[in-house]
Amino acid sequence: GRQLRRRRGSGGAAARRAMQRRSLPLTARRPRGGSEDPKYGSKGRFSATARLLTALLVLAVGGSAVYLVAASSARQQQQQQLQHQHQHQQEAGTQALFSPDKQIHVLPDLSAATTGDAKLANVPPATPEELIKVLPDGSLTGYVRLPKIAPGQTTGDDGRLHIIFSSGCNYFQHWQSELLLASAYLVGQRGRITRIVSGCHDREAESVRHRHQTFPEGRGDHLVPLHELNRSVNDDFGLYITPSFEGAMDFPWINKPSSIDFFMKNARDELERAGETVVAILDPDFVFLRPLSQSETDPANIIATRGQGEMDGVNNPLDWVREGRPVAQRYGLEGAWVAHFDVPAITNDPNSRATTFTEKQARRTTSVGPPLLLHINDLAKQADLWAQYMPRVLKQEVDILADMWAYSIAATDLGLFHTTLDHYMVSTHGRTGQAYAFIDEWKHFSCRNPQPQPGDRLPVFIHMASNFKAPDYKKGPWMFHKGHVPPDILDCDSPLLVEPPDNLWSIADDWKAKQNAWILCYISATLNRVALEYKSKFCPGGFEKRHLVRLIQSKTADTHCNSRARLNRPADKWCYPLAQIEGLPSNWRDELDGSTN
Repeated sequence: GRQLRRRRGSGGAAARRAMQRRSLPLTARRPRGGSEDPKYGSKGRFSATARLLTALLVLAVGGSAVYLVAASSARQQQQQQLQHQHQHQQEAGTQALFSPDKQIHVLPDLSAATTGDAKLANVPPATPEELIKVLPDGSLTGYVRLPKIAPGQTTGDDGRLHIIFSSGCNYFQHWQSELLLASAYLVGQRGRITRIVSGCHDREAESVRHRHQTFPEGRGDHLVPLHELNRSVNDDFGLYITPSFEGAMDFPWINKPSSIDFFMKNARDELERAGETVVAILDPDFVFLRPLSQSETDPANIIATRGQGEMDGVNNPLDWVREGRPVAQRYGLEGAWVAHFDVPAITNDPNSRATTFTEKQARRTTSVGPPLLLHINDLAKQADLWAQYMPRVLKQEVDILADMWAYSIAATDLGLFHTTLDHYMVSTHGRTGQAYAFIDEWKHFSCRNPQPQPGDRLPVFIHMASNFKAPDYKKGPWMFHKGHVPPDILDCDSPLLVEPPDNLWSIADDWKAKQNAWILCYISATLNRVALEYKSKFCPGGFEKRHLVRLIQSKTADTHCNSRARLNRPADKWCYPLAQIEGLPSNWRDELDGSTN
């Protein structure tokens, strides 16, 4: 039950002192990525590839109308777009590449959407052969599901903004990814969104443990079948599969820069085809509270500190990206990388711009983290250096902040000085550096139905980066930590979370606990809503909808069940290492056990 993910500077004592001076809460790292689907071991690749090629052949000739782009460079003609008929590829006892109840390669209907950057009408779609690649080792990579622009009123973000996030292939990150995708849908997020998944080809990652593990071993380590990856409350999301990356099995945070670099090198044509010029990078443990926009700005919803509004070359509006000027959330990294790392050894250039930067300069323009918003041209260069610098940073120090240090050094090297803003998220209790000013203004709050009242302001996201406890911020007893959530929370027979008392925010004993209660209540209510909508959509035979799962610091019930054996013994049903079942008779497990005798 300990708080595993509070970020600490890897810059040694100097970094820690700098962070203590700022009182800026340090956000948490992503859960481990890099897992593998059992189907894609050495024995399964040939059959998977054969099924894919068969499906693509059927898709190419079957259905109603489709754009075909001729392979010959001498003639490129567009034909009418058709709706590809989905293929029922699920076989008994095996996993399918695509969900049988979802269409695949349904190309977005862009005919009505326009932006200031590009008209999306008459944009020729990609062919399946352009979207999916089979690597020499048989691994499948690429867009197995194209993102679409959601139906409804279009905005300037449609055809301009593309949101991406990188995740592992395990159940621990799967429920978080669905919470992100579904919450984006619920708040009406515009623009397209792609989930980039890595590690689906590394079956052995299910059993690899490392010192940075952030959740209990067990079901959370297991790989998600690709037909489940293809499911979401959000019908419009894209799913992009990358190859496995060297070192990611032992240090999963390698996946983020490597997967985004792979995506930009191989999927950029798809973004440019739609005219998208701004890419926003999130982490899977983000929950949308309101839309992220690059077409609408309300100055009242921006928090800019450290003179960001007066810097040379400032954006106008302040939170809009332009080429050469990214925008990002301020994090507690400060400028510790300047003194802590042998920067020339990372850049391989003693004269690089990063070697001349001062801690003050770094603190002002590179102390950043998700959301990271960059022009597509800038991200292509940034991702390339980011992926190169990551292993060189790790060679000097293995720390879960490594990908962020690598990002900061790469951005400095390229002269990509970020406009750093405070209002995008809240991730734990604090006074400065995040959108605390917004939530501290609230006068009324219902924990079971958290909704802003007229005049209340919201961050764009909650970052599930801490152990949120209330009404006492140290003791709880109510709490939320992503590592405590049952990884099978989306399963048809899994219960929902126990709802905290509706007045939890009101009875919180100080400002820290009040902020924790606000975050805890929003996450719990949103996760329960998403789980219900997900099950309603994908559990036609019925599903469990009782609120029975209580996240806890230490168990007071279910102490005799075996969380590792629960898939094998009925009496271990709903047995979790960091959660317990409440609301059932005290002998309910005895009855389960007796039923097997």
